[in-house]
Amino acid sequence: MKKTTAVKIASLATLGMVPMMSWSQDAQAIPAFARKYATSCYTCHSGFPARNAFGEAFRNNGYRWPGGEDNDQAKQEQTKMGSDGWKKTFPGSPWPTDIPGFAPFAFWIRGDVLSWTEEKLNAQAGTVNTPSKFNWGTSPLGSATLFFGGSMGNNFSAFGSYNITAATTEAAGSVHTTTVTSAARGRVVWAFKPGINLALGNGFSDFNFGSQNTSYASTFPNPGSGAEFSYITGEKSGGFKLILGAAENGTGELNHVNDLTYVRARYKIGGAGLLSGAGGTLGNEYVGIDNHFAIGASYMGIRKEALLTGTSQWKGETGIWGVDAEGSIGNFMLGAAYSRDVDLGFDNYRVDATYFLYPWLKSTISYANLRDGDQTANDPTIALGLTAHLRANALVGLTYTHHTRDYNLPLGPTTTTFTDTVVLGAQFAF
Repeated sequence: MKKTTAVKIASLATLGMVPMMSWSQDAQAIPAFARKYATSCYTCHSGFPARNAFGEAFRNNGYRWPGGEDNDQAKQEQTKMGSDGWKKTFPGSPWPTDIPGFAPFAFWIRGDVLSWTEEKLNAQAGTVNTPSKFNWGTSPLGSATLFFGGSMGNNFSAFGSYNITAATTEAAGSVHTTTVTSAARGRVVWAFKPGINLALGNGFSDFNFGSQNTSYASTFPNPGSGAEFSYITGEKSGGFKLILGAAENGTGELNHVNDLTYVRARYKIGGAGLLSGAGGTLGNEYVGIDNHFAIGASYMGIRKEALLTGTSQWKGETGIWGVDAEGSIGNFMLGAAYSRDVDLGFDNYRVDATYFLYPWLKSTISYANLRDGDQTANDPTIALGLTAHLRANALVGLTYTHHTRDYNLPLGPTTTTFTDTVVLGAQFAF
């Protein structure tokens, strides 16, 4: 992937926020669900948007309250679409169902408030290209996401989002350019029974390199439209999760239903059950962090012709595999992930640590080397972060990102300088 320096800096600064400022594939319980059950965001999140043990079980149950208690726990009634008598006259009548009896929408607003970037040096010429800068962020309200989510009948649920991002860049002569981008994603989940789900849609949340508690940059191509099957166990404690999927590659390049085929397995030892969200020992009861250890492995096969054109960083790739491990004890969480490709000859790794100083205040540190396929050098970074959840649905975060190597090297057809950054960001959801 041919990234500009600004894009790469912004991406790396974001990673240390766990997951502070970026739209995360894992952020999959929303204020719309909080309204449905009349409960706090902390029921499912260890500080929005990172999920806790109960939030993981909620997702594994197809966005329903675990234990078959969805109807009992819901505080807002569903609107019936047909009577139960229609079941007896089917197929002479439509099968009855229900839809949310409220507007199932929520908004997530976020952006950079302040930022600092060190001076950019040309190591080869020994000159300063750009002096250090301390200024307002690219946009305090630079990103907005409209979420929707709810259940339909006894088996179907839906979840999705429409994301809008505005980014301002400064070109030569102090000319500012604002670019607005948008992306939509969503899925319908058919829960055959607790722990057996089939999802249709795009941007599947289940296939993400890492865990629900720590944030890893995706080192696999993001699936486009497709189908995903999941099998989950873990009623009393721990559990096992298997995911199988097939999708187009999501880049608009010669899309086929089998561009990407993937499998992921995760085994959790101790802690709350993957299906029940209960049964384990909570290390931090206020944010639902349970004492446990988990290991995972993933493999994605890529159809040979799927990524031969365009500018994807996986251009020419046919397979990527990865392993990860994470665990929690008390207020402390630690995770690590590693991936390796088959064709391009690069790998990625990341280690994350999170410690809750208070239930509303967490510190983070990460060490990562995230390398694109066309880069000629690795870029190990260290990120330090402090995130304050001022309310269950609002937070501010400060992140310092340091590049451990100071150089200026050509990356593909462009030349990129790695610079340290400090970013103060904020977000809220309602």
